[in-house]
Amino acid sequence: MAARGAVVTRSHVDIDTTRDRATQPLVASVRDLKVYFQAKAGVVHAVDGVSFDIRDGETLGLVGETGCGKSVTARSFIRLVPSPPGIYAGGEIDFWSTEARKGGRGPIDLLQIPHEEMLEIRGDRIAMIFQDPGKALNPALSIRSQVAEVFYQHRSEDILEPLGGEDAPRLIRRAARQQSNSVERFLLKLPPWRAKTEKLKERVNVLVADALKETQIPNPRAIMDNYPHELSGGMKQRVLIAQALACNPDLLIADEPTTALDVTIQARILELIAELQQRLETSVLYISHDLSLVKEICDRVAVMYAGRIVETGTTEEVFSDPKHPYTRGLMAAVPSALHKRGELAAIEGTVPELVDPPAACRFNTRCPFAVEICRTTDPGLVMVGAEHTVACFAYDTSDGSVVLPTLTRWVS
Repeated sequence: MAARGAVVTRSHVDIDTTRDRATQPLVASVRDLKVYFQAKAGVVHAVDGVSFDIRDGETLGLVGETGCGKSVTARSFIRLVPSPPGIYAGGEIDFWSTEARKGGRGPIDLLQIPHEEMLEIRGDRIAMIFQDPGKALNPALSIRSQVAEVFYQHRSEDILEPLGGEDAPRLIRRAARQQSNSVERFLLKLPPWRAKTEKLKERVNVLVADALKETQIPNPRAIMDNYPHELSGGMKQRVLIAQALACNPDLLIADEPTTALDVTIQARILELIAELQQRLETSVLYISHDLSLVKEICDRVAVMYAGRIVETGTTEEVFSDPKHPYTRGLMAAVPSALHKRGELAAIEGTVPELVDPPAACRFNTRCPFAVEICRTTDPGLVMVGAEHTVACFAYDTSDGSVVLPTLTRWVS
């Protein structure tokens, strides 16, 4: 394990970096995802044709500046984009659960399944850690209530285990699924049901305490009785992680999970996520604008700009040889000892309006190498390496070679 306070890396948690992740089965595949928002000024193309894959056991980093569409993309996996004004305008998100792969079944499209089926998947097979634990936790409910909700919704069989499982009385089975009506709740307070109800509650307490213990929360039994305002930011984030990993999901979405935390706590939280990922063999979609963290913890990276993916590849490829001018601008903006004191590189210009955007490269107004085709045509992703793609007209679609003379100085 890494030293406390150190930045966690893949090697710190002994992840097998020798295996070829390119051959691993897919957990999720996003294809041409489009999520729009209806605004007074027009239709905002927040996510406009995004495509990427997430493989079994890997951590994929989705990076880009604020407002580029990262969180909207992530929330689309569990259909949490508010509608209205949000609209799923096109594309698909194919998802393979562990059960589906073991049974030889194909994927399901998360955007097309009924709402009831999505409720079964959300929090169970796909879980999400939100970036602000203070807002993600309900201030009016105890920690026990909020973590227990996951077990009531998705693991009622675990709650019923010491009570006879599915052979338990119908009244108890309904209580374990939080389906009791007012009359049934009254009956459960009376003998002989009271003893069974107390046994059920104690079983839930055990499951909640075990989930909290997994996140290294000290004295979880005492924490269960607290409310969110009584916990520190790091403790609240651990509660969110306990919620997310309680059902051993196939895919964990971490949406900037350390944004509200100081550097020391940030390192501990990232280390914890990496350790739990290795033990539970969960795939992770890690969303961040902090390139230094992404470089340390991710296997592959997808760079997003103005609702589009502009570059993808292994972490080593993207950081050692970035191709897209936006990616290079991001790399140059990371503080380093090579910068003169008081100076930081910056990408000139501003992010374009995404209201009914024209057919063009979204970065052309800020790119110092843009030519006429960049202003009239939208580039698609082309291969420039075994696992490296880039959306830029500087590269040939056949072999990834440089084709625009004006860009030769930049890419050489």
